[in-house]
Amino acid sequence: MKVLLAIASDRFMDEAYTIPKQALEAAGVECVTAAPVKGTCYGMHGEIVEADIAFADVNADEFDGIIIGGGIGCQDQLWRCEELIDIANKIGNNGKFAAAICLAPVILGEAGLLNGKKATTLQTPACIRVLQLDNAEIVSDNVVVDGNIITAKSPFDAKAFADAILSVIQ
Repeated sequence: MKVLLAIASDRFMDEAYTIPKQALEAAGVECVTAAPVKGTCYGMHGEIVEADIAFADVNADEFDGIIIGGGIGCQDQLWRCEELIDIANKIGNNGKFAAAICLAPVILGEAGLLNGKKATTLQTPACIRVLQLDNAEIVSDNVVVDGNIITAKSPFDAKAFADAILSVIQ
C-alpha cells in the first residue's frame, strides 16, 4: 500500500503529519510526502521534513489513499491549491481513502468528497462556512469515519486519527 501525505511547505502542523506517518510506516505502509514544491518543509513547532514530490508531479493513480495535514500553512497554501484539490478528488472518487485533520477537511470539501458525508474539522468560522457550502454534515466528534472519508478535529486527535485510518485500510 502506498499513501500520499500532503502538507504545506511552511507552517504545517507537526503532529498532524508525524503521528499518522509513523503509525502507517509501522504498519508497513509506504508513505510519500508531497507539498506545493519538492524540498524542505517547515512545521509550526520546529519539525523539518523533505517533501519527496511536488503536487504538480503527483500521479493520483499511484496512491491507495491521501492524508492531508493541517496547520496555518494549510489554510494559507492549500485551501485553494487546485493541484491538491484535483489529487484529492481523483483519489477519493476512485474508492480509495481520503483523510484530513485540523484545517485540512476544507480541501476534501472543495474536492467534492464531503457532499452529504459526516465530517469534523477545527471549529473555526472559516472551516465551518466552507464545509457548509460543500454540503458536509458537520459533527462535533474528534474523529469521524464516513465510508472512505476520515476527518479529525485537531492535532490533539492525531493518534486517534491515525488509528481510524489504519482501521479503514486494514
